[in-house]
This record gives sequence, structure tokens and C-alpha cells, in this order.
Amino acid sequence: MKTDAEHEAALDEWNCVHLGPNGCEVYEERPLICRVFGTTPNMPCPNGCRPTEMIDSKTEGQIHHYIANTRQVLV
Repeated sequence: MKTDAEHEAALDEWNCVHLGPNGCEVYEERPLICRVFGTTPNMPCPNGCRPTEMIDSKTEGQIHHYIANTRQVLV
């Protein structure tokens, strides 16, 4: 578990507190936002990686609605 200071530092740097030297440290339990990152037109991967077929805008809207209404957060 990360400390409050580690959470604050991650938010200040727009970085994920679960990102370690070897990548994601909570990959198997990662939040929904992490699972869909890079798969929708509004959340493209900055490295240009993407699935063969992107998630459609209606489904993406539903995902954003769900995240907002369940108060999911990154840290």
C-alpha cells in the first residue's frame, strides 16, 4: 500500500502510484480506467498502440458515466 505522500506525488506528476520499475504493480487488479486506456478515441495511447478495433463512442460514454457515478479513482 502506498503512503498519502506517494499518492500526492503521483497526482502532482500525473503519474500512477502503482507504476513501479517493472511496470504496473497491480496489473491483475487494475482499475477500469486502466483497462480501457488506449482502446477509445478519447483516451488514445501516447505511443500509438491500439487494438484492431477501438471501442465505439457510445460504449466509451457508458464507461465514463460508470466511472463518474461509481467514483472510481486512479489512486
